[in-house]
Amino acid sequence: MNFRQALRSLIRTPIFAIAVIVSLVLGIAAAGSMFAVLHGVLLAPLPYGAPDRLVSVALQDPAQRRMQQPPALHALYSQYAKQVAEVGFYRTGNANILSASEAGAERVSATWVTPSLLPLLRVPLLFGRSFTNEEARRGGSEAVILSESFWRARFNSADDVIGKTIVVNSVERQVVGVMPARFAFPTAGTSVYLPAKPNSLTSVGEFSYSGVARLAEGATVGQAQRELAAVLHRLPESYPRLESGGATSAWLAELNPTPVLLPLQEEVTGAVKSGLLLLAAASGLVLLIAWANVINLMLMRADALKLELAARAALGASRLRIASHFLGESLLLGTFAGALSLFAVYFALRGLLAFGPDDMPRLSELSLSPVSMGFTMLLSLLSVLICAAAPILLMPRSLNLSLADGARGKSVSKAHQRLRSGFTVLQIALALVVSMASMLLLRTAHNLHAVHPGFDASNVTTVWTQLPFARYDNAAAVAFYARLREQASQLPGVLAAGLTMRVPLIPGENLQQNFQLGAGKSQTLPVNVVDNGYFEALKIPLIAGRGFQAIESEHGSNLVISLRAALSLFGDASGAAAVGKRLASASGLNYTVIGVVGDVREQRLDAAPVATIYRPQVVPVDAKQELGARRTMALLLRTSDSTGATLLAVRQIVQALDREVPIFNVETMENSMRASTARLSMTITLMTAAAFISLLLGAVGLYGVMAYMVQLRTREFGVRVALGADPRRIARLVAVRALWLCATGLASGILLYALAAPFLRAFLYGVSEFDPATLIAAMLTLLVTAALASWLPAMRAARIDPVEAMRAE
Repeated sequence: MNFRQALRSLIRTPIFAIAVIVSLVLGIAAAGSMFAVLHGVLLAPLPYGAPDRLVSVALQDPAQRRMQQPPALHALYSQYAKQVAEVGFYRTGNANILSASEAGAERVSATWVTPSLLPLLRVPLLFGRSFTNEEARRGGSEAVILSESFWRARFNSADDVIGKTIVVNSVERQVVGVMPARFAFPTAGTSVYLPAKPNSLTSVGEFSYSGVARLAEGATVGQAQRELAAVLHRLPESYPRLESGGATSAWLAELNPTPVLLPLQEEVTGAVKSGLLLLAAASGLVLLIAWANVINLMLMRADALKLELAARAALGASRLRIASHFLGESLLLGTFAGALSLFAVYFALRGLLAFGPDDMPRLSELSLSPVSMGFTMLLSLLSVLICAAAPILLMPRSLNLSLADGARGKSVSKAHQRLRSGFTVLQIALALVVSMASMLLLRTAHNLHAVHPGFDASNVTTVWTQLPFARYDNAAAVAFYARLREQASQLPGVLAAGLTMRVPLIPGENLQQNFQLGAGKSQTLPVNVVDNGYFEALKIPLIAGRGFQAIESEHGSNLVISLRAALSLFGDASGAAAVGKRLASASGLNYTVIGVVGDVREQRLDAAPVATIYRPQVVPVDAKQELGARRTMALLLRTSDSTGATLLAVRQIVQALDREVPIFNVETMENSMRASTARLSMTITLMTAAAFISLLLGAVGLYGVMAYMVQLRTREFGVRVALGADPRRIARLVAVRALWLCATGLASGILLYALAAPFLRAFLYGVSEFDPATLIAAMLTLLVTAALASWLPAMRAARIDPVEAMRAE
């Protein structure tokens, strides 16, 4: 194999070499990047000990809607379940770390865990030990475990960190361990781990925990799930009441929740699996289009070298030696394209790490791993074989050409032309499938953008604060937030200020409360704790009645409900009749509906609003039966101009009230709305890029075929012009041929898309997978692309000089 000769041959035809390399890089990089993402997120084992035995533990209602769990279930499962060897609960949130300087407190991401959680994951600590049961007991010693990044930043990587103290949520805690950098549970952003401590020995606790379990030896997921379902019904025996008031037995009877167990890897990646597979399919189609383009280019090159091949054969060159020429060229092209593809994959992953959605699981684990590099190199090797196979398989027919035939300019066989045309049709068909999917996702994004969330997000900024439980009881929390809201509302440029426990479209604490409807009926609805400025700040319309009064003068027995809640609870579609109605909680407390407000899309833009209860932030009369005051609240500020000066003033207000209370997650509501569709936006961006590359490769392929057809028929077109044919007719002949190929590709693409369309249905909102307008738009886009690709060859055919054509022959 003479690489020097192959290199000289490629240097003499730079446009051909560049076209092949660019096509291969686009296809290999697209497929290699998506494989790296698929492997890092879906295929690579979780970085825990024996991850195949780990399962997630959750609750769901009969409608299969997931709900978070109270910590009491951890104690119950640990005591009675035998099919799980270990079980641990955790919840995520934020913690206040007192700074050593005078700057006040800083907010960090924290995870509260039961003592059993870290050991069951079987990841050795970098230093120290896990939590003990005594540290998880109410009133027990205070401890904290640090992440490696926080340890390096806060303690300057000191080896003697164990035993040192740090003030977390106004409590001095002793550092007992440091987790290694590869431990990114539940997310890579966790800075500190704290022991979960029960608030009460009789209440089930907050419904804010998730669970992980390790199956016992020989146990299956189904067996463990059935056992936990039986154990769940023992909950009222040990924990008779809910934290928000009401009987645990009534909650079980009404909601009828059941435990659901899933392999932990499936639970972690399930939300993004379908989207990643869709992108992987699109990248695979891009690779096929690139390969079809390269095959066409190689076939054209083989035809262009037919005289040289015939001469070599006449001079005694063997078929193997001639084949080695193509193999040498293919190795050079494939190797160079593979090297460039590795760089492209690396930078694509870096871009995803920098700009990918924050809620994408395992994003921090993505890297150009040896497996991903090996897959990219394998694609490069396959590309080499494909490049070489096309001319080599057709070489025997080429070698039968005589030098005399070649000198007369004999055209290649109809079979060769049909083969090239077939690959062009395939490119167009695949490009239609990718373009259709991309346009449907763009329509979905447009439809979601047009959805009214039930509030006005313009000029609204959220500022979160968190009060330490150790120093703030219910009365102190209510007083703090009353002063904060009052002072913030008086700032220049602030049009409205309000407080809320949960901001729409942002994941957060989820509370539910059970209400009795009479005749033995009850209903559990989500609860949000807000103040009198919340509805004004978000411009949520007041439909009937009134809103809340000032925090410290409001009664805890007053409720504001959404319009859907009025319909669900009282059958009142207008909301007016619901005002003044009475509601009783499961614990026997009575409430009065004082107002009805518009519905809000709390979870997602593509999910319908749910019935919601709004309660005021007040001091509970009976802390054992009523919901306590929230320590973590968001301040919503509607401003008339830039919020920079306003936010600085809010920070100063908080510092004046309590320097150990930080503000965090400062974000505009418009950005929060965009973040709620970040995964969809990433999918749309990548699908659009795939569609653009597909159209580009399809256009290059069509251009190449038509340009080569003009080259082959130069003599014929010259004769026609010499005999008086209109050049425009010749151009029209070329254009019609190109459009015929495009039409055939579109017809084939529609058939292919019909097979793929059902898989798109789950990603669409407000548009059908067979939407006629979108299909027509995709087809017109390809037709325009084909017209542009065939324009230059058609113009070239029209300008053929008969004398020059005959002289060339």
